[in-house]
Amino acid sequence: MKILYVIPSLQKGGAERLAIDICKEVNARQEHEAMLLVLSDKNEYTYQTKDLPIRKTSSSVSLSLLKKSKIDLSDFEKIVHKFKPDIIHSHLFTAEVFSREKIHPGIKYFTHCHDNMPQLRNISARTFFKKKLLTDFYEKQHLLKNYLDCNNKFIAISEHTKEYFESVLPAQLAKNIFLLNNAIDFKQFNSVNQKRNFDKIRIVNVGSFVGKKNQQLFISIAEELQRRKLNAEIVLLGNGPLYTEIKKQIEQKNLQQIISMHANVMRVEDYYAQANMYVHTATYEPFGLVLLEAMATGLPVISLDGGGNRGLVNDENGFMLHEQSARLFADKAELLFNDKILHDKLSEGAVAFAKRFDIVSYTDKLLKLYEEN
Repeated sequence: MKILYVIPSLQKGGAERLAIDICKEVNARQEHEAMLLVLSDKNEYTYQTKDLPIRKTSSSVSLSLLKKSKIDLSDFEKIVHKFKPDIIHSHLFTAEVFSREKIHPGIKYFTHCHDNMPQLRNISARTFFKKKLLTDFYEKQHLLKNYLDCNNKFIAISEHTKEYFESVLPAQLAKNIFLLNNAIDFKQFNSVNQKRNFDKIRIVNVGSFVGKKNQQLFISIAEELQRRKLNAEIVLLGNGPLYTEIKKQIEQKNLQQIISMHANVMRVEDYYAQANMYVHTATYEPFGLVLLEAMATGLPVISLDGGGNRGLVNDENGFMLHEQSARLFADKAELLFNDKILHDKLSEGAVAFAKRFDIVSYTDKLLKLYEEN
């Protein structure tokens, strides 16, 4: 079986990381072949992709509601003709529009529902009074026609996301939604040194600096830990539009000795190894790959309920909080730091839980899904 994975770029993110891991694991099996097709040269995973077959296409699709759409699929058509995929599996909305613009008979099409794509939201009275909503509605109708033409299949990464797609897709397509939780390369993260240093509370967080990731809450958490006279270190990894603003706020409050920011790093697992707990503040989380990565290294998790991550954090591996309260986060961090027996119990539970989401067994299920649908 040949599978063509299509994704806008390889910038840092959970969707990109998963697409890379799937492609690697598929190609590790002699009877299958995978290629990763990107629409942009941006690659922040050069270390992880050095042995992967990656192809950048010069083709593009730009739909327009008021003007003539700009569509050039010539290079993409050449790639498809040469590779001859049995499956085209797309990740993220831009790749959806691009890869469905021309349907190829004999190819099965799969959409990876990494989040609740806002472009697919249902129509409302506001739709006709806001340009962005009207554009989204136009693109949705265009895409739905193409989905129907290819009898598109959808892979939802959580119950939360599955429910969303069931609510925005017509019944003809909603029956094609399959739940398959995302996965990690368990060996990669579990292999790090798990001997924890308890000289201080050592918190790590990974995520893009965008509103929904809510890293600003760490400022209040740091202040609460400081108020309690607890020795703490908070390491924030990631980049994004709010990076500079949050860094400025940290400096204004003189919290640089507690909170450090390292942007995007090559091996995030090395930073997990230096921490003794993982804290997640996202207000919306479609799934939460980083939670599983941290657990695989043996870190107990303290997480805000972000919707799609509800099935990941439980009393076996950490704490799920339902309120954006710096006091509650500090309570749990202090508890994990002071109670080593509890910490060790949750650490063992975290590793055992993360192992259930290994990319090897995940790929078995994915390939079966391809074959049977």
